[in-house]
Amino acid sequence: MSDIKTSARFYQDALGFEPYQDHGVIEGADMEKTMQLPGVRLRAVMLKRADGPVIELLQFLAPAATGPREKRSTLQYGLVHISFYVDDIDAWAARIREAGGKVYEETRAYFAGNDTTMLYCTDPDGVRVELMKAPGEAERFSHSGICVQDIDVSLRYYEALGFTAAENYVLDQGLDWLGVINEVPGIKLRAQMVRDAKGNTVELLKVFEPDSFGSRERQPLNRFGLTHLAFWDDEPEKTSAALSERGGYFVEEAHVKTPQIELLHGADPDGVRIELMRPVSG
Repeated sequence: MSDIKTSARFYQDALGFEPYQDHGVIEGADMEKTMQLPGVRLRAVMLKRADGPVIELLQFLAPAATGPREKRSTLQYGLVHISFYVDDIDAWAARIREAGGKVYEETRAYFAGNDTTMLYCTDPDGVRVELMKAPGEAERFSHSGICVQDIDVSLRYYEALGFTAAENYVLDQGLDWLGVINEVPGIKLRAQMVRDAKGNTVELLKVFEPDSFGSRERQPLNRFGLTHLAFWDDEPEKTSAALSERGGYFVEEAHVKTPQIELLHGADPDGVRIELMRPVSG
């Protein structure tokens, strides 16, 4: 993000996260190696919601962050959005505006089939925030969304991280409401949800029409927006080998083991950065 104080205020005031860990300024040879950024120096703050998810806010002091600070297209490969079920969509939208985010009223969509209302917003740096109000759904963090090339390939990959197939939505009729929320008239897609034993959920989004676009290569960490997914793992080398066999890869040059933590960095089949973390016992 461009300003960690602004982002921390946004995620706390607008989205219900709470302070979790403040790592202060991070720098040094180990960070340069694992992030593959010579001379890296950054601020890192962790925030957590009561319902589980943790978000890491990174402000790069050197080298400076790059890339656009505006909402990504849902047709663009990689991490697309974070999503919440809400009890009052207008109240959440108001909090987002007050905390420095943007609300895109033109994306408000109504799915009459189950009385669901959806609306897209963004954080101060353009990260997509999806709000959903649906009958019977309690207010909570819902999922992180990834635009993928092949759902079967991605599903097999994330199974090695403990995820299994959950809800599956095939929306290939060119539905009007779907075009409104995505700002892509006539869009046709499949949304496969995958969920782990703790309830963490990822949406694998495959767009049939029009074509998806963008790089499927792992991008540098010092880019604005959603940059990576991180997982605690007791056997990271075993897991990294399994993930590499399933279409991903890991970079041995970025493998770091400090007195406190072991870090492995790689990517999934669509270039989403994956970080495996193992605490090192004293």
